Amino acid sequence: MTNEALVRRAQAGDIPSREALARRWLSRVYGAALARMRNPADADDLAQEALLRAFRGLAKLKDPARFGPWLLQIVRNAARDQYRRPARPTALGEQDGALEDDGSEPALDGDAVRAWRKLPGDERLVTWLRIMDGLRFEDIAELTGGAKSSVYRTFRKGLARLRKELSRC
Repeated sequence: MTNEALVRRAQAGDIPSREALARRWLSRVYGAALARMRNPADADDLAQEALLRAFRGLAKLKDPARFGPWLLQIVRNAARDQYRRPARPTALGEQDGALEDDGSEPALDGDAVRAWRKLPGDERLVTWLRIMDGLRFEDIAELTGGAKSSVYRTFRKGLARLRKELSRC
């Protein structure tokens, strides 16, 4: 089923359609959140917040065919709102690395991820969507509201920076 059809059904109150949209878009929303937050835990929170905002405001979406760009704009707005909020208190021991990975989620770590986190925001997002989500440049351009050629240049710059950073490891 197309995104547009799922959105129309979800707007009519169909819960399975909302779930299908959330599953379909979760990786892209998380990638966009991670590109802005740089911290997996904060990106998780931001992705959940963005999806919650999207489904609360789904009735306001006038063009269901534009769901993807609309959703990524919600991620951008939610990230901006996160930066405006006062700093949250840290968990006991978090600042000195005392919290251990319990293996419940795949950890995003390693030289490639550290190098990727150093990229500027637009390059982080485009490289995530291209490499991790496997989206075509046309799809990324539609999602980000940019031109295909601009997305391609951004991806190439990001890839070059990644290679340069990884060559130092």
